[in-house]
Amino acid sequence: MNTLGSTGGWLQKRGKLGFWSPKFCKLVGSQLVISKSEKVNNVEFLIEITPDTKIDIVKDPKKHRFSIQDANGEVSVFEARNNDEMMSWILLLRSITFSNPDLNMDCFEVLSVIGRGFYGKVLLVKCKRTGELFAIKSIRKSILIEQNKIRIVLSERNIMVKSHHPFIVQLKFAFQTQSKFYLGLEYVPGGELFTHIYRDGFLQPREYQLVIAQVALALQYLHSIGIIYRDMKPENILIDADGYVKLTDFGLSRDITIDESASTFCGTPEYIAPEVIKRLPYDTAIDWWGLGILTYELIYHNPPFRSTNNQQLFQKILKDEVPFPDNANPIEVNFIKGLLRKDPKKRFCFEEIASNEFFSGFNFDDVLNKRITPPYIPTLEDKANVKYFDNEYTSEQKMDSFVPPVMGDEADVPGFSFYGADTDIANPDNSILAD
Repeated sequence: MNTLGSTGGWLQKRGKLGFWSPKFCKLVGSQLVISKSEKVNNVEFLIEITPDTKIDIVKDPKKHRFSIQDANGEVSVFEARNNDEMMSWILLLRSITFSNPDLNMDCFEVLSVIGRGFYGKVLLVKCKRTGELFAIKSIRKSILIEQNKIRIVLSERNIMVKSHHPFIVQLKFAFQTQSKFYLGLEYVPGGELFTHIYRDGFLQPREYQLVIAQVALALQYLHSIGIIYRDMKPENILIDADGYVKLTDFGLSRDITIDESASTFCGTPEYIAPEVIKRLPYDTAIDWWGLGILTYELIYHNPPFRSTNNQQLFQKILKDEVPFPDNANPIEVNFIKGLLRKDPKKRFCFEEIASNEFFSGFNFDDVLNKRITPPYIPTLEDKANVKYFDNEYTSEQKMDSFVPPVMGDEADVPGFSFYGADTDIANPDNSILAD
């Protein structure tokens, strides 16, 4: 997505007579400053952004337009150069307007627990007003504060706000209470890829090739916007109702547009790249290593390097050659070896992945645009069915558990709340304006 330089940039603005003219728009505090040029003394007028301000997409298939309706009902219409730039403006402006105290867990009916982690759990919920399903990830503030890791949830929230891709789970909204952070995600009903491969048996070649292609496209997109994913594993790949995959869980991801260096030791042990084990600075190449481990596991049902002792496991990752069965397909062997080169500079990049004979017969543009029907499609009686999630979670009591509130300045984190441009939960007047 295009980013806005210092929360400002050029837009076309529609005048009262319907003519369009270029304006330099800059967000200063809660005011949108509109000028003829980037010079401070050329300000034409201001739009005060308040909780009553409405920012909406203007319905036009050929243009990238949005409207701002101020508290007095005055409507200004703007046009961006492309959809990404338009969405950047909408998300930015809506983050200023969002202060809706009504968006809380009372807006939702909890249908099931569908996941659990160290910091909290994931709930399948239904919006009481619209009936729309979401997966809400609740994260306990007290644990994050105790471990000085508030930045993890903030980083995850910020990365998901800027990520828009067909093979990445979308963040729909975010809010907080004094005890928890809540991330409202699109619900992906087919469950984890991990459950599919270990419950239903080996994947057919066409199936794992399509999965790997989709994940590669998601990683390539993340890298293009400055994100290292850092947490590849089958548990973090979900299957949607149509059989396509969605990358999820960005708690360990790193935005290298903010800090170009990355050296943190993190990830699932069997998937950790050699340069991470050596505690060397690393880049996006660690994600291609993770893709290589994933490919191996999808084909052979186990990661290539295994040990119950992490130190022994890391020594195998650093020193051992990748083991293959005697009857392994040589094309698959060469592809995996290209991804699992110990030297990150020699490891396959996206261009080498997409052109490899492993994907013979695949057109990546067709994959991206979902013109290839997945061989495996979940059978769902209804969208709220949770049969593809682990019974360990779905058998739990379906409720948002009580957690004591955090007291003091850390109880509220400014700027966390978020309301997606296509989300309609607590605001009945959230409509799309016609041009």
